[in-house]
Amino acid sequence: MKKLYVPLLALLLSAATLPAEAQTIRRVNNSGITGTNIYATAQAAHDAAVAGDVIQLEPSGTSYGTLNFTKNVSVVGPGYFLGLNAGLQANPASALLDNVYFSSGSNGASLAGVTVNAYIYIGASNVTVQRNYLPGGYIYTGYANGTNNLNIRQNYIYGLYTYSAGANNVLVTNNIFTSGGISLNAATNGEFVNNVVLASINIDNFNVRNNYFASTFQPNNNLYSYNLSAQPGFTTANNNQNNVPQTAVFTLAPGFTQFDAWYQLKAGTNPARGTGAGGADIGAFGGNTPYKLSGLPAIPSIYQFNQTLSGNTLNVNLGTRSNN
Repeated sequence: MKKLYVPLLALLLSAATLPAEAQTIRRVNNSGITGTNIYATAQAAHDAAVAGDVIQLEPSGTSYGTLNFTKNVSVVGPGYFLGLNAGLQANPASALLDNVYFSSGSNGASLAGVTVNAYIYIGASNVTVQRNYLPGGYIYTGYANGTNNLNIRQNYIYGLYTYSAGANNVLVTNNIFTSGGISLNAATNGEFVNNVVLASINIDNFNVRNNYFASTFQPNNNLYSYNLSAQPGFTTANNNQNNVPQTAVFTLAPGFTQFDAWYQLKAGTNPARGTGAGGADIGAFGGNTPYKLSGLPAIPSIYQFNQTLSGNTLNVNLGTRSNN
């Protein structure tokens, strides 16, 4: 089954992402599969790539190592929590990286659908970190001076911090932040929209709207509107609401393991439903770019795969879907 499934996924990805001009899909697989444009580590695939290439990290229980971006390439994995959110991928395994660095030369690069075991350091501009899972590490902005136009969206993240330097025009939207907290210094500015924050937060110079805050919020030089807080934390002007418990907003289910599906809005009367700016829902699943369960990247996926052998005939039942 494995030998057939992986090439099919690569073919689907190629069909979805290759334009008329040259662009290469570089596969990363550490299970012993070899061939043209197949690599055992993410760094080896990156180093062989040219600007505009797509690097596909295939499902594996073994990390593909540390990745240092120095080129404008796109790295995609299969998503995460695939065993908890059933029916999204035929193979429930994730693709793992350790530390990730966006270094000089990587302006415009992106990372999506990957579980990052350690940290992400952003030291380049126009970088997109989208639909990733950081179980115990931070995303660090300002890893170098002069970073601008960062897009941090639809991730399930332990925490977000400024490394040292500031960063301009940082869009932080539709993320779920767990227990690590958020601290962005006064030299960092941007938009903080439609997030769920379960730990403490301290930010400056942001437009803060349509968020749910479960813990303490340090009010600094921000604009606040249409936010919900579990605490009696900040002014109720501009349609902010205080003392709203998680149980009034989120499903907090299924099961006993906390994961992204818990932070969908519960049915029925809900203070987060339709009460955001412009009538949007508050939280990660609302707004213009709603959180995507399991961080499925915006490429086709195989969600169903069965094969049977009848005599000399191999019968394959394959289900695919596009993702946005």
